[in-house]
Amino acid sequence: MTENTWLALPSLTSLLILLWLFLKKDKRLAIKTNWPIQMLFSALFGISLIEFATYTQLISASILSMKLFYASCFIGLTGLLSQAVKNSGSKLSGSSLLPGVLLSLCILTTATMVFTDAYVTGIEKISYSYTRVPGEYYVLIQLYLFSLCFATLAFLVSGTVNTSDRLSSAKSRVLLISISPILLFGMGLILLMQAGIKINASMAFPLFISYFLVMLTHIEKEESLLSMLMKIPFSKERQSLKQISAEVKQFIINAELARTEESGTTKTKEALRNEAQLSLKSLTGTIENLIVEHAVHISQGSQAQAASLLGISSSSICRKKRRKAQAS
Repeated sequence: MTENTWLALPSLTSLLILLWLFLKKDKRLAIKTNWPIQMLFSALFGISLIEFATYTQLISASILSMKLFYASCFIGLTGLLSQAVKNSGSKLSGSSLLPGVLLSLCILTTATMVFTDAYVTGIEKISYSYTRVPGEYYVLIQLYLFSLCFATLAFLVSGTVNTSDRLSSAKSRVLLISISPILLFGMGLILLMQAGIKINASMAFPLFISYFLVMLTHIEKEESLLSMLMKIPFSKERQSLKQISAEVKQFIINAELARTEESGTTKTKEALRNEAQLSLKSLTGTIENLIVEHAVHISQGSQAQAASLLGISSSSICRKKRRKAQAS
């Protein structure tokens, strides 16, 4: 052990998160049935294991461990980009050509990294860790990693405006929010290294990617995805939830105020009961209108599709919207 053993804590935490994902049945199923997630899981395991073993001196830092670290990064980013393409709804998402190209590039780049000194020729000790000694063609690796990060962000952004598949669009939104910080951080790190700055911020990656991987497996279930959308600021789902919550809260407040004033009023219990019924009818009507509005929104304005989602007829939606317009 060394004075820098504490640097192994992020990778240890990441390994524990991976173990938790593997032990959870639903998470394990999400990984098992999705090959991009499998690549990301395997890459994160490699990155975390190499960092933990190096910082705790279970193995000595070497050019081989550095190359294997880079290889794990290639695999992880390839899986991440493949998942982004899958959720984008673009023509490429239904093609088998792009995954084949991405996998071929990944294999070629990984093999060149591990078996030659074209990209990395050695390692160099810096104040708290180690960094690579760049080879003659190291700039190609930086360009490759930067391109993977940029393409992932581009496909996720594209996926958020996908109107043909709402669930894929919703997944892209959640993933974009989850992964953007680490991808932008990684791209900035690549630019700093290209400028000649000797830095190793790799220990931050395991925790960031672990968090993203948890999110990725979590939103594979549709219920979890929609629940997650309700937590995203400014999303339509969150707005709907806040409106309904506000109406219910106001109803409870009014009911409590009415009960505290009951002892000092001259109204009969029957009159108070009638007022409560009218208040409840108003509340349920308001919530019903909000639900109808949300159903029409997620159906891209199609009243027929919204009616199908709610299990009512299109004419019922028309009547409800007409009554709301008259009331306002």
